[in-house]
Amino acid sequence: MRLAFGGALALMVCACLAAGASAAPSVSLRVAFDPDLAGRRTTVELALRIGGQGQETSSPVSSVALRLPGNMGLAGTTLGQANCQAADLMKSGLKGCSGNARIGFGSASAVVPIGSQSVRERATLDILLGPSSEDRLEVLWFVQAAEPVFGRLVLPSVVEEAGPPYGEELATTVPLVQAWPEGPDLALETLDSSIGPKGLTYHRQVGGKTIAYHPYGMRVPRVCPPGGYPFGALLNFQDGTKATALYRVPCPRR
Repeated sequence: MRLAFGGALALMVCACLAAGASAAPSVSLRVAFDPDLAGRRTTVELALRIGGQGQETSSPVSSVALRLPGNMGLAGTTLGQANCQAADLMKSGLKGCSGNARIGFGSASAVVPIGSQSVRERATLDILLGPSSEDRLEVLWFVQAAEPVFGRLVLPSVVEEAGPPYGEELATTVPLVQAWPEGPDLALETLDSSIGPKGLTYHRQVGGKTIAYHPYGMRVPRVCPPGGYPFGALLNFQDGTKATALYRVPCPRR
């Protein structure tokens, strides 16, 4: 079933239905650490780019898996000191959840083709810790489009184990999202996000007072793998094609 998103995005993963498209679209991934120091807690910054073949837009994305290096999982952080429900985000936006649930920020842009023209939809992105569970960790990607049409979308991700050289992956299933009822599907162009303490402030009660503090992010492993710290993005598209983008963050200078 398709979701009519009133003009806003599938943003973490959408792409316009391109008739007859058989070749996988080009996908690129870039990653950086801030700070970039072995053994230090850091914020992971990711930039994902998706493009079709020639002037064509790509098929809608059906799933995305972001893979992280070994020994850099979310479980080793203090990110997400509260849990957020997807229904609360959809109803009240960020006001519906504790600020202590937020683990990152970002932005995205998507394209909707109208005849021979393309209209870009831009949105903000907030990443929050999802509902608590005994056997798995869930992350919510909350997308809000402001222009040209306002809209909201919540994409749940499940944190799963990933085989070497990775340690964890954020696995996300993405619904088809239309620019308007019976209209074309949105095509994700760019996704920029950060996961970590940069820009985050949490609050806790101590002795009847509210204390502000910053959470701990992922720790950059002290031993850098040959070639750098590995990251990956695996995308499946509605037309059956797949695309993979790999990136290694260079080892920090000693």
